Amino acid sequence: MSTTPFWIAAVLYIAGMILVGILTRVRRHLQSRSDPLSTLEYWLAKRELPFWRLGMSLTAGWLMLGWVGFGMSQVYMYGVTGLWILPIPWFILCFIVIAMVPFVRRLPAVSLPQAIEKRFGPGARTLLAVFSAGVFLAWTQAELFMGGSLLAPFLGIPAWVCMILLTLPIAIYTYMGGFRAIVMTDVLQFVLMTVFMAVLAVTAVSAASAASNGDIMGALRASAPPWSGQGNALDPWFLGLLFPIVLLIGYLPGWLIEQDLVQRVQAMKSTKEARKGAILALFLITIFVLVLPSITAFCSLVVFPPVEGVPPDAIGGGALGIIPAFISRLPIGLAVFMMIGIMACQMSTVDTFAQVTAMPLAYDLVEPAQIRRKVGREKRLAATRVISVAAVVAALACALISNTLGDVYYISSGVLSACIAVPAFFIFWRRTTLPAVMTAAVAGFVGTVGMYWYEYKFLQFADPALPHYYTDVLPSWLAGAYGYIYVASGVVISTVLIILVSLVTKRPPQSRLDEVRGEPVDDFAEFVKGSTAAE
Repeated sequence: MSTTPFWIAAVLYIAGMILVGILTRVRRHLQSRSDPLSTLEYWLAKRELPFWRLGMSLTAGWLMLGWVGFGMSQVYMYGVTGLWILPIPWFILCFIVIAMVPFVRRLPAVSLPQAIEKRFGPGARTLLAVFSAGVFLAWTQAELFMGGSLLAPFLGIPAWVCMILLTLPIAIYTYMGGFRAIVMTDVLQFVLMTVFMAVLAVTAVSAASAASNGDIMGALRASAPPWSGQGNALDPWFLGLLFPIVLLIGYLPGWLIEQDLVQRVQAMKSTKEARKGAILALFLITIFVLVLPSITAFCSLVVFPPVEGVPPDAIGGGALGIIPAFISRLPIGLAVFMMIGIMACQMSTVDTFAQVTAMPLAYDLVEPAQIRRKVGREKRLAATRVISVAAVVAALACALISNTLGDVYYISSGVLSACIAVPAFFIFWRRTTLPAVMTAAVAGFVGTVGMYWYEYKFLQFADPALPHYYTDVLPSWLAGAYGYIYVASGVVISTVLIILVSLVTKRPPQSRLDEVRGEPVDDFAEFVKGSTAAE
């Protein structure tokens, strides 16, 4: 298949995304004569976005083919049990997001570390900003890595060159338009992505129907997912009850306070608009991020059945090639469109996560120091733009030296929950103290990484003669969740410590608690006044 039409489409798409950034910059420059640009505009688009942009932007940012492709591979490997790894926690999360909107809106803060500072002081803001930047840098590089791997076969160039092609337009339009440009491109990318996922699912169902003579469910019942075996493809409890509990504990707290989610909720015109956007996101994410990819994953078990307990070469050793395997069956015109869909999915994710990688660095670490030194508005904004581009470049550098996705999503999600989510949830408990927050954040990180090492570096290789050595070490009720225990271990450790240390240290003044309590803040002037970075 010639790569020429793919290159033409890719160049036109990249040019279009850059044009959006230019137009956004020009529009804001014209408005800035009476309304000077500021870092608050750069991060929140002056809190004037309508609800439909929240729904579309959040869906576009979360339709990350690294996560989705990884989740599809886990469904292929486990069958229905694999749904606990991504789709089910994500579905539950969408309902919780709707309920949490007013709690986010009552915080007069641009970033989550800034909200933490209001309650616990600058030390907590600094520590959590570092953890936040690390988590989202890992997610950004993982999505770039996946994007490069998916695009390389279409363009006929190495994956690392594809990563650079994805990075260049993102760096340009993020520098020019900030969060507003990201949301604008997200809307355009969302339209492409919805068609992409629909075509992918239809292709998968059609291929599975042909492979099973119209009996897809019968073929699934007879299939043998590599990690669960014959007869377990439709069993949601193959790994026991603890398995989903561990994942929900490890995932939901961190996903609930993701900075990109908080940022979009804060950028809405009002709390009512934000809630409407969250409801819209529930429907869009359920359809395009959860249901259609899951259908595609199950169909892949029928179309590309395991060979002697191993995924066939058509979808790769780890079953991460399900998406390109189905696209390869399409005629050239549709294949070109699907490549653009891949670019849209990955660019909407990478720009989102790159910006929330830069936010804690620029807004929570650098800008407070600049304000103390009385650095002017324009210089602070220039520094913010440079740091945003640097975050994209740093993610690219990490992606270029990556060989696999590994467990980056699991570890980073566990760290996000243990080190950032737990302190964030305890903002509203009057007894929480700064020493407790610092202790819990550090201990949560050590607990997550330490348990990962114990599971994968000790139990797995403690005795090469015993491939299932862990079953002799762990109790039977825990052995089913082996390999995933570390995802929740840090959260448990962090929660226990934040309670214990709070009870034995001096209670903070009531004034700090009052700062984060009250009614949702919708008025922009009041929001700016309540921010510690108010100008």
